Formats: sequence, C-alpha cells, structure tokens
Amino acid sequence: MYYINKIIGFVVSPVGLSIIGGACALICFRLKRQRVAKWLGWASFAWLWLWMMPIMTWVVGAPLEREFLVDGRVPTVETFPAADAIILLGGGMGADTNHNSYAEMASGADRVWQAVRLFKAGKAPVIVATGFYPQDTTLPLLKDFGLAEDCVSFLEARNTEEEAKGIKELLERVDFQRRVAESQSAQSASKPRILLVTSAWHTKRARLMFKKYAPEIEVLCAPADFEQTMMAENLFFPKEILPDANAFYFNSVAFREWIGIVGYTLFR
Repeated sequence: MYYINKIIGFVVSPVGLSIIGGACALICFRLKRQRVAKWLGWASFAWLWLWMMPIMTWVVGAPLEREFLVDGRVPTVETFPAADAIILLGGGMGADTNHNSYAEMASGADRVWQAVRLFKAGKAPVIVATGFYPQDTTLPLLKDFGLAEDCVSFLEARNTEEEAKGIKELLERVDFQRRVAESQSAQSASKPRILLVTSAWHTKRARLMFKKYAPEIEVLCAPADFEQTMMAENLFFPKEILPDANAFYFNSVAFREWIGIVGYTLFR
C-alpha cells in the first residue's frame, strides 16, 4: 500500500500530470493528431507554469497553516497544555552515517526545535521521534540540544499512516504507560493526549490520519515551519506570477496535502 500511495501521489502531482500530458501530446503528434497534440502540449505547459507561480502559495499553501495561527502569529509553547507525549513526526532530518556523525537538517528541521521547546517547557515527559531510522537522524540533534537519550522513544515509519498506527500501539504498551505515569509532568486525563509536532502545512492531514487510525488518542497540534505563510506574505508583482523553483516545491507539497485531506475526508 505504501508504494501504491507513492505512485498515485506522483501521478496526481503537478509535475506528474504535466509529464503525462506532455507524453500524451507526443503520442498524438506521432499519430498525426497535431491539433490534439498542440492543445495537450499547451495545457501541460500552462499547468506546470501555474504551479510554479509564487502566488499559488497564497492560494493553496497558506490556507493549510492559517488555522494554527493565533491572531496571525505562531503560538508560543507556553500556550499549549500538558500531554503524555510529544510526537515528533519525521521528515525534517536526514543522515549520512558513512560520511558525517552529525545531524543533517532539512527544511522541516524546525520540527525538532519545536519538540525540544515543548519538552523543556515541561509539556510532556517524553519525545517520540518517528521516521526513517530516527536514532540516526533525529537523535543526534536532540542530543546537541542537551536532551538525554532516555527522554526519547523511537518509532520507525515510512509515512504518516504508519506513524499514526505505530503511535497508537506504542501508547498502549505497558512499559510506555508506566514510564509516563512515573513522570511528574504526566497529565491525568483518562484519554491519552499527545502534542503532535510536524510542519504546519502537514498538520491538517496528519491530524486526519490520527483521527482515522488512532481515534482513542486526543491530538493537540503544535506545528512548526510556517513556511507557506512566510512565502505568501512576501509576494510582489511581477515576482508572484513568474516561475520560481522554490514556489514550485511548496505548491507541489500543498497540492499533495489537499489531495490527501480530500481523500481521507471522503473515504475515512
């Protein structure tokens, strides 16, 4: 299912649809259907240009993050309630243990900073780091921030669906429950409560996944990386309509998030 989702995600992405449209145009041209080929070619070009325009970040990207702002600003960690665990979703870190013993930070590395802020503010007794080999990717940076390894649990997962299912199983484990109960910062609600840390643009879909696969858990969103909002607020003419590689990345990410949100809303 993981690989099927990846293939479908590429096919319906802006670049995937552009490639398919261009390929169909080429086939029609080879079949002497020049008029159809011309329209398909121009449509593919226009579609690609559309998603490369920075103004599209204001249309599809910023709305993903707007819900999690408070009076137009990113909330501080002090405003969040206590929870049983801080769930740090993977995606912001990388590692190349063959060449480097230090953490490699990607554009979503603010997730790690946010998790550390919450932990040091006493909002939860443990951080659960997820993703591809989080002990090699996320743990080194957490240690650089001064956290002891026994404050961190790990969950290997390839996508948000696996993370939601894995967190549910982890919170049900007796040893994890005992570990939380022994902490003075554990909250006493009957329903397990987590602070969900991921990039702001991914938070809506991540919350949907947890509601679908882990409905027994109370999810409190504590996002980081309000990158789409920052880009949308720094637009000016004519830059907002000219192709931009950075905008294309953010718009592609936002497009994928909305596809996932609509899909899980309709079929969950």
